Amino acid sequence: MSFLKQWSLLRVLLLSTLLGQVSLVSAEGVVLSAVDFNALSGDNLQLSFEMTGKVAKPKVFHTDNPARIVLDFEGVKSGLKQKRNVINAGGINSFFAVESGDRLRVVINLLKLVAYDVKLKDNRVIVTLNSSGRMARDSHKKLTEKTLTQFASLIPEQSINKIDFRRGAKGEGRLLIYLSNPNTVVNTQEKSGKIVLSFLNTSLPAMYAKKMDVLDFATPVSMIEAKKLGSRVKVIITPAKADYAYSSFQEDGVLILEVRPITTAEQEEKRKNKFPYTGERLSLNFQDIEIRSVLQILADFTDLNILASDSVGGNLTLRLNDVPWDQALDFVMKSKGLSKRQAGNVILVAPTAEIRKLEEEEIESQKVAKRLEPLKTEYIQINYAKANNFRNIILGNSSRSANGCTVTAGGSGSRSGLNGGSGSNSLGANSRGNNNSSSGGGGNSNSNGGGNYSLLSDRGTAIVDSRTNTLIIKDTAKNIEEISKMILKLDRQVRQVLIEARIVIAQEGFAQELGVKFGAAYTGGDIGVGGTTGGNDGGVGDIVGPVLTNLAASNPYGALGMTLSDGANYILNLEVTALQDKNKAEFVSNPKVLTSDRCKAIIKQGTQIPYKTVSQNGTSVQFKDAQIILEVTPQITPSGSVIMQLKINKDAPGSFQNDGQLSIDTRSVETSVRIENGETVVLGGVFEGESRNLISTVPWFSDLPLVGWMFRKTVDSTSKKELLIFITPKIVKDSMRMR
Repeated sequence: MSFLKQWSLLRVLLLSTLLGQVSLVSAEGVVLSAVDFNALSGDNLQLSFEMTGKVAKPKVFHTDNPARIVLDFEGVKSGLKQKRNVINAGGINSFFAVESGDRLRVVINLLKLVAYDVKLKDNRVIVTLNSSGRMARDSHKKLTEKTLTQFASLIPEQSINKIDFRRGAKGEGRLLIYLSNPNTVVNTQEKSGKIVLSFLNTSLPAMYAKKMDVLDFATPVSMIEAKKLGSRVKVIITPAKADYAYSSFQEDGVLILEVRPITTAEQEEKRKNKFPYTGERLSLNFQDIEIRSVLQILADFTDLNILASDSVGGNLTLRLNDVPWDQALDFVMKSKGLSKRQAGNVILVAPTAEIRKLEEEEIESQKVAKRLEPLKTEYIQINYAKANNFRNIILGNSSRSANGCTVTAGGSGSRSGLNGGSGSNSLGANSRGNNNSSSGGGGNSNSNGGGNYSLLSDRGTAIVDSRTNTLIIKDTAKNIEEISKMILKLDRQVRQVLIEARIVIAQEGFAQELGVKFGAAYTGGDIGVGGTTGGNDGGVGDIVGPVLTNLAASNPYGALGMTLSDGANYILNLEVTALQDKNKAEFVSNPKVLTSDRCKAIIKQGTQIPYKTVSQNGTSVQFKDAQIILEVTPQITPSGSVIMQLKINKDAPGSFQNDGQLSIDTRSVETSVRIENGETVVLGGVFEGESRNLISTVPWFSDLPLVGWMFRKTVDSTSKKELLIFITPKIVKDSMRMR
């Protein structure tokens, strides 16, 4: 009997194994291709998950808080374009599909937990939700501690390597959890005024399984507790105060949870957005009461003056229990088509149409009063800007840049390079003319490009006296007062920036020459061999007689000479010369220029190249600029850093064209960079390279085998230049002056 039981058990196990294999084979290569949803009769909504093949019924469970339905498909991949898909229909907010190994998990986010049913039909998995039905207790298992433990085994094992806490720059608390797996899924929720992080199938080192008191960090967090619960890890964050906001995000393998305090303004704004009524609460319960009596009750309760127009009338029945009085007043007015306008402690209640008519009449009366109001003239001294710019603002025109805002510095370097010359450093300066004439003109808002953006009335005018930089306004007293307030706020001293530029041209060159001087003469003497150095090519005595070839290197630093004689009357002279030269040079200029915030500074360095042109009037000399031009527009940020708009042009003389015109080789770079005050930005990478290979030969003799080299001279030279520009902006204090 025991044997039969064992055999039956073995058959059951074998059958289960075979069924599992068949299920896996059938699901192999299955892909979730599409998801459709349809609204059914009543409050039912149906989600249909389309598969590319047959698939086993998924494992299903749900959670109450947050309300979710979870489906796990074994051996299925996702073919959806995006993980998260928004529905916002039938109580479903959204759903997302996430792959984990050979398993696909689909999570349906609900507005609230409702009754649902899951069916398998052909290649589709159909989920039907009934928003009006109650949750069937026995239809599906609720996510309990037991089911959490079961499903945790489906998640790959992971661990928490380290837990750290820091204080942010703005007083926020930053909890950093270092994870072994960057794809770790964490569930974050608020429970009983605490923030709870839950990790499934995660291990925790014993040294971090403890409570950490972080109150001394002066953040909204007072306590952090990490503990191991079976295969799960919970991290509980206890805030120090109830008013806080938190956010979490993952960067690589680090989970960061930030808890920041809510300011008083944010608390007030949050409270207003949640419930805009702030009045003292009261209760009202009346049957068929006159609306004027209700207004009288509210006036007595609030100690406000409520004025009702003659059109306000009628009765109403109301029962309001413990509501703010301003909310009660709004409900009463809406029920009778009324509106209110409040000025101080007086409230006017009237029909909406009557209120609108009163406002229109008030606007018309104000226009008439403006047309009859006397004009006055005001002389406003402008201190730190051009008066004409303020005139453009008042007239509604776009204000252009002030003339003289661009500051120019030029000149060559004040330091010399290794092998280069030196130059003088010069600075440009602001120039301001002494103009005794007045400019500007009047006009109404319809006569300028500003349209209705003019701050003047129809009768107002604005003119400028450039000599004294004074703005002359003629308008009503109210408009002049508004314009004066605007000028007082905008006419401020602009901060200045000292731009220090160091322009470095690094040059590196290499030249190699090899040549032969060969001659013969009839004389007598012995054979001699000698060498020369230092540019003297007569180490063995000058070559006597005529020189057959003179292809020696220019200014050679070394030579080898040889005289061959047969002891009789002929001498053969042979001198091999060589030159190899390496040079490095650095040419530096260091111009400085002081400019205002958001004003362009221009630094130029270079030469003007003369060239001749021929025309009907004869030959004339013209000049072309070949310069390095650096344009810098600084912008000082509220944090004290500097944003610079940089434009660099490097022009160099090119070649003459057939028509005699000189070409200019141009290179240009434009960029924007943000650096801290006093830091240096380096711009480089502008290279110029030149390579030359020159061969001088004696015809026919240079082609002779073996000895042809004695009739050739070779020159190999390379040169490379690199332009480096170092720019350092320094914000100038009011007391500092440029030196």
